Parts: sequence; structure tokens; C-alpha cells
Amino acid sequence: MKRSTDTLIALQFLAVVVPIAFVLVAQLMADGRRAAALDYSHPLRNLANESRANYRTFTNGAAAAVDTGTLSRQSAEALRATATLLGTLKSRGESQVLGEAPLLVARLADEIAGGTTLERLLPLRAQIAAADRFTKAIDEDFERRDAAVVRDAVDSARRQKQQVTAALFISLILTIFFVLTARRRLQEKIEADAAIERQRRAELETISIRFGMATQAARAGVYEVYENGCKVWWSETMNELYGRSSCAAPPALAEWLNLIHPEDRVAAQTAMSTAMHERKQLHAHYRIVRPNGNTLHVESLAAVVTDSSGAGPRLVGIDLDVTGRVEAAARENVLQRQLRDASRQAGMAEVATNVLHNVGNVLNSVNVSANLVANGLKNSRVAGLARVVTLVEEHRSDLGAFVSSDERGKVLPRYLAELAKQLAADQMTALQELASLQGNIDHIKEIVAMQQRYAKLSGASDTIDVTHLVEESLRINTSGFERHAVAIVLYFAKVPQITLDKHKFLQILVNILLIAKDACASAGTKRVTISVGACETGVRVAVADSGVGIPPENMTRIFNHGFTTKKTGHGFGLHSGALAAQELGGSLRAESPGAGLGATFVLELPLEPAEYAHG
Repeated sequence: MKRSTDTLIALQFLAVVVPIAFVLVAQLMADGRRAAALDYSHPLRNLANESRANYRTFTNGAAAAVDTGTLSRQSAEALRATATLLGTLKSRGESQVLGEAPLLVARLADEIAGGTTLERLLPLRAQIAAADRFTKAIDEDFERRDAAVVRDAVDSARRQKQQVTAALFISLILTIFFVLTARRRLQEKIEADAAIERQRRAELETISIRFGMATQAARAGVYEVYENGCKVWWSETMNELYGRSSCAAPPALAEWLNLIHPEDRVAAQTAMSTAMHERKQLHAHYRIVRPNGNTLHVESLAAVVTDSSGAGPRLVGIDLDVTGRVEAAARENVLQRQLRDASRQAGMAEVATNVLHNVGNVLNSVNVSANLVANGLKNSRVAGLARVVTLVEEHRSDLGAFVSSDERGKVLPRYLAELAKQLAADQMTALQELASLQGNIDHIKEIVAMQQRYAKLSGASDTIDVTHLVEESLRINTSGFERHAVAIVLYFAKVPQITLDKHKFLQILVNILLIAKDACASAGTKRVTISVGACETGVRVAVADSGVGIPPENMTRIFNHGFTTKKTGHGFGLHSGALAAQELGGSLRAESPGAGLGATFVLELPLEPAEYAHG
């Protein structure tokens, strides 16, 4: 609208200036042309007038020569001057006006120069009279030319007056038009501004109502503190928040500070003073004590505002009741701690389960060895040896005759030889099975001791060899990998020792190895590749499987508590592993090209946990 009004003012100015300027420019151009014409014609008219005057002097002298008989010297010189002047006019391009006059006067001047007596003048009377007519006509012609220039000037002045009058009339009409248009536009602008102002007031009123409702719903209050701190403004919701009467006047700053918890009072006052003096935003948390003794947690947000009217700066802010948020955060911390404990217990259960799997497998071997020994003893031919002893005792007195003549005695030596061989073989088998049984019992003792060792070390940090701990986690899962025929591929680079909680590290490895083994259960190629190497933060352990892979939509969910794709899963493994990795100062992440393309779990750990790295 402002641009439109400026355009109308500019057009109004042009409506006044342009017509008059046009008339003045046209008149100036006409005056210039007339001045040029006068500058050109005036010297020519003077020459023509002077030539006419000189020729009249000559004719007057010729008339006087009738009485005196001779032409005066002055008259002859006047004739010669006339010839000269006419020659000048002719040289200036006036031949058409002069006609034969220059030539005729020049001849007269030549004739008279030869003599000035009356006898010489009389034959020249006709020529003198013709030249007189010519000079008179020339003078009259130039006089008419000047008169025409003057008349043109008079007519131009008259036209200029008429044009100026017309220009003024046009300017008046255009001015009236543009004034009315500008007045209409201005009226429209005023009405539009008034409508905008009404709309803004309505919007401000709506915003004020909404803000009031929002502050009431959010249990928030608005306040203003002036620079000297003597004056404080409170909203009604501030009274509600601080447990004061809705009719109570805003408190002084000191009274307000008394409502803040004693332990937070100094910090709140310092935050307000700093924000006022340094002209910076305020963001503070403190507790307030209501008259009924209840304590609320308040978050205060404020900024310094300076009015353009020159009034001093003031701190304008809002107090939010965040008691529910603080209590929820406390409950969340308790739940997170409980969840970490449950996840750790679940991890320990996973380790114990794998230990029991290994013990069960070894016990199967022990049972097989024991059955073999028992069956060997049960089927032993020692009973036949007892019968041989009985026969020998019966024939002790005639043992020689019995062996040589009795059919039973004859086979006795061969039977004893075969029995000796059989007993030796049974003894060898029993010894082998007993050795196997002893080895399996030692294996069970080693597994149980390892479980007890890691259970006791939970929460304690120690400096360990990562590859050694990876190998021990593999031994815990050995039975599962063998039972599912999963091939293990190892790539161990030389890495420095790290300081950490062995149990948490073992919990993470056991979980991801178990996940890798389960992922390969239905795969065509069952292979798990474990690599150990260095990374920017410390040591990197990667477990890659050739199993079912991870769909893209699950990549951001697999570490969530309770998320699992297995029917018998509980969703603790990866979640507890991620928490344990964070507690160790590292990270656990998953990588997968997609479903059916396998997956890789990457565990990165620092060389020392945070409490040691900064010690």
C-alpha cells in the first residue's frame, strides 16, 4: 500500500510538472528559432536600410546636379557605398531578393566614376530610377521580414499564454484526479490497517487466552523482574504454583527468594543477577517450598527484555512445574538399574546354561565310558577262571594224570592261554575307558572352576588378553557349535591387553556367539568368523555369521529391551550386551547387508575404562 501511495504522489507531481514543462520547452524552442531568425535577419536589414539611405543620398545629389551642373563628391561616394553594401548582401546569400540591383548599381557607379557633369547624368536617368526602385523594394522586403519575425513573436506569446492556461487546467484536472485517488487509497489503507489491527488484537487476545490456559494446564507461571529488583510482576498461575492466594499481590524479590528451598536459594538468586547484569538467558532448576510444606521442582526459563521507550531492562520468564518429570526420571533410573541387574543376571544365566550344556555333554561321555567298563566287567571270562581253579583243586593229587589223560584236562592249558589273552584285552579296554573317564571328570572340574572363577570376578576389573578371553568364551559354547555343526574361523591380530570387568566382557561374547550359532541353524553354510584387531578407541572384536541376516527394518530395534525374533527368545541378550558394553566404556553395534546375507556384531572397547583412563 505504501508503494502504491508513493506512486500516486509521483504521478501527481508529474501531472503538474509535465504539461507546464512541455509548454515551456516548446516555447523555449520557438524563442530560440525566432532569436536565430532575428540574429540572421537584423544585420541584413541594417545593410539593406543603409544601402537604401546611401542610394537616396545619391539621388538627392543627382537632383541637385540639375541646378549646379555637377554631381557632388558626397553623392558619388554614396553611390559607391550602395554598390558595396549590395555586394555584401549578395555574398550573404540574398541574391534572390536583390535581383539585378547589385549589378545595376555597380554599373552606375562605374559610369559616374568617369565623370560627374550634368551631361553624363542625363543619359543615366532611366537606370538611376530603376536602381531607386530596386533599392526601395529591397529595403521594404527586409523590413517586411523583420515585421514577420516580430508578429511571430507576438503570436507565439499569445499561443504560449493559451498553452500555459491549458497546461494549468490539465494539471488542475490531473491533480484533482490523483488527489481523489490518493485519498481513496489512503482511506483504503487506513481501513485495511484498522482491520489488521483489529485482527492482531483478536489474535493477541486469542494467544493470551491460549497462553493462560496452557500455563494453567502445564502448571507454569509467568514473571517479570525489573532491573533494580524492587519491582516484581507475577501472573495468577505463579500464585497457584507457589501456593499463594490468587488475590495476593506480587511479592518482592526477597519474599520470592524465601519461597525457594534454602539449599537452592543462593543459586537461584545468582542465576537471576547474572542474567540481568550480563544480558543473557536464564535457565535454572530449583525447588520451592509451598506453604503446606510440599516441595516442588521448578525449571525457570527467562530472557532480558529492553523496551524501545527507554525503560530499564527487565527479566521476563516462566516457571514450569517439573516435579512429575523429576520423579519420573528418578523412577526411570531405578528401573534402569533394576533392568541392568536383571540383564546381568540373564547374562550370567546364559553363561551358566552354556556351562551346564558342556557339563552335560561331558557327562554323556562319562556315562558311555562307565557303561563300557561295567559291560566289560559283566561279560568278563573271569568266571571261567574260577571253574579252572575248581577243577585243579579237585585233581590236585593226580593233576598230571588229569591233564594228560582226561579230556577236560587236555584242553585246560589251551583254555588258560586263551583266557589270559582275553583278560589282558579286557584289562586294556578297561584302562582306556578309565583314562577317558578320568579326562572327562577333569574337564568337568575345569568347566565348573571356570564358571566359579568368572562368577566371583563379576564387577572387578583386571588386565587381560582379549584373545585368551575369546578362546574361553568359545570353550563355553563348544558343545553348541559342535552339536549344530557350525564351523569356527579365527583371525587374531596382535593387540595390547585391556583393563575391564571380565564377567561383563564374557557375558557380551557368550551372548553374541550364541546369537551367531542360532542364526546359522537353518543356513546352508554354517560358519562363524571371529576376528580380533585394533581400532581407534582400543580393541575391536567382530563376530560374523553366515546365517539368516537382519532385515533393514529391524536394524534399529534389535538392541531394544524385549525385542526378539526367536520363538523361545526373551529379548535380553543384545540389550544386556549393549548396556554392558556402555558400562565398559565401549560400544556394541550390528551390521548386515540384509535378510539371508548374514550379520556381524562389532564390539569396540577402550584400552582402559573411563575411571582408569583419567586417573
